[in-house]
Amino acid sequence: MRENMRLIGEKIIENRYEISSLSMKFRMQEDPATVERIQSRSLSSMTPEEAEEFTGTFVRYLGEAVFGDEKLYFDLITDWSAKAGEIAVKEGIPLEESLDGLRFFRKAILSILKQEADQLNLSIEDLIDTCSVIDPLIDRCIYSFSLVYLDDHEKVLRKAHANVQELLMPIVPVTNGVAVLPIIGELDEERSQYILEKALEQSSHLKLRHLIIDLSGIIVIDTMVAHNLFRVVNALKLLGVQSIITGMRAELTQTVVSLGIDFKEIVTYSNLQKALESIGFVQRPLQVR
Repeated sequence: MRENMRLIGEKIIENRYEISSLSMKFRMQEDPATVERIQSRSLSSMTPEEAEEFTGTFVRYLGEAVFGDEKLYFDLITDWSAKAGEIAVKEGIPLEESLDGLRFFRKAILSILKQEADQLNLSIEDLIDTCSVIDPLIDRCIYSFSLVYLDDHEKVLRKAHANVQELLMPIVPVTNGVAVLPIIGELDEERSQYILEKALEQSSHLKLRHLIIDLSGIIVIDTMVAHNLFRVVNALKLLGVQSIITGMRAELTQTVVSLGIDFKEIVTYSNLQKALESIGFVQRPLQVR
């Protein structure tokens, strides 16, 4: 039995380039549009010869795993799949296109083994044993490959989220040493942490003496929101930046009072103009000539 497994593995290795070609042929029969797109694609990461060798390495690993150390080839397939995923992401190849191609490799390998079954004197049990080795490795390839796409997708989402936060909570310089931070929407824990980090970073970068935090666009204020604001204010104080709260609408003020939240230690003004005037920023009237 073990000798038959070696013969099967060696036959897969021997026919690795034919298996790659046959898998593409099977795919062409089912989905010619995708195959035409693949064949017309020019890769920047590798030459056609390198791509052929790279794919051949995958099939060789499958063949060697049939009679070799499955744990070793499990790790090799994992590494190969991660690298293949990185190439696919860089080249902008759709995930579904790559993953769907793997099933044609299964079909091509079985087709080759069927052709060689009589010559190698293979039994049904031999073929089942071979599939029990190859199938989990291909499944591992799918898993590892998908993880690369998932990681890239999460990076894109994090970047998009950061861009949205930047738009929703910009720190706007008004004059030397003075900037305004308008807060719009809800102030949850995640956004509070972002504000804290951004306020500290920009206060240092802009050499701020005053940061006016405008709450006129905030939806609701409660003890958690107040606590998060205090965190920002106290952190800025350590940098020598005075925080000024503006935009406390009547309903927000009533909520603050009813909850017993103490804003006495924070300078507050009803609107941005009064806050600016308090630090000596006075708008001069336009002179008409």
